[in-house]
Amino acid sequence: MTDVFPEVGQVVLTSLLSLAAMFIFTRAGGKRQIAQMSPFDYLNAVTVGSIGAELATNLEQWWRPFSALIVYGLVTWFVHYTACKSNAMRSLWSGRSLILMDDGVILKSSLQRAAIDVNEFLGQARVAGYFDPNEIETAILETNGQISFLPKSCNRPLTPDDMQLHPDAASTWYDLIIDGHLMQDNLKAAGRDERWLDARLHAQGIGQHGEVFYAACDKADGFFACRVR
Repeated sequence: MTDVFPEVGQVVLTSLLSLAAMFIFTRAGGKRQIAQMSPFDYLNAVTVGSIGAELATNLEQWWRPFSALIVYGLVTWFVHYTACKSNAMRSLWSGRSLILMDDGVILKSSLQRAAIDVNEFLGQARVAGYFDPNEIETAILETNGQISFLPKSCNRPLTPDDMQLHPDAASTWYDLIIDGHLMQDNLKAAGRDERWLDARLHAQGIGQHGEVFYAACDKADGFFACRVR
C-alpha cells in the first residue's frame, strides 16, 4: 500500500505537467474557436490531446510523449507562421474557399468536390435563416467548414441607407465594474473618471462600487448598471 502513494504523486505531477504543456501549446496556437479550425488544426488538436493523456500516465518514460508534444508544438508554430507569411502556404494548410451556389444556381460539381450532399447544403441554409433557396444569390464554403450565404438584393435586410436615414455612429461599450471590481483601464479607455462614474451610479441609487454586479458605458451617453442580488 505504501508503494501506491509515490506512484500517485508521480501521476499528479505528470498530469500537471501535461496540462501546463497543453495550455502553453494552445495559447501559442491563437484564440480561434473549434468552429474556426482548419483540417490541420483539428487533426493536431486530437493528436495533442492523445499525447497529453499518454504523458499523464506513462510514468516510466514520460519524456517520450513530452518530446512528441514539443515537436507538435514546433510544427504547429511553423504552420501558422508560414500561413501568415505566404498565400500559397495558407492555401496548402487551410485550403481554399469554394463557391457552392452562384447567381442563384446550386453547383452540383462543387458540392461533390466538397463532399456535401444537397440535403446538408439546404439544412445549412435553413440554419442561416434561408428557408427559400430563391432568396440566396451566392453560397461559399469557407476554409473552416462554415458556409456563408449572400442574399439576393431584394431579400437582404433593410438598412438605414435604404431609408435615407443617418443614425449616430455606434460606439464600443466598456466594462467598468464586474462583480464589484472597478476596471480602471476600461474606465480610462472610455474617457471617463471615477467622479463621473460615481455620479452616474448615485443617479441610479447606488452608493458603493461593491454594490454593483455589472456596469458599463460607451463613449457617447450610454450607461448601464445593476446591483448585486
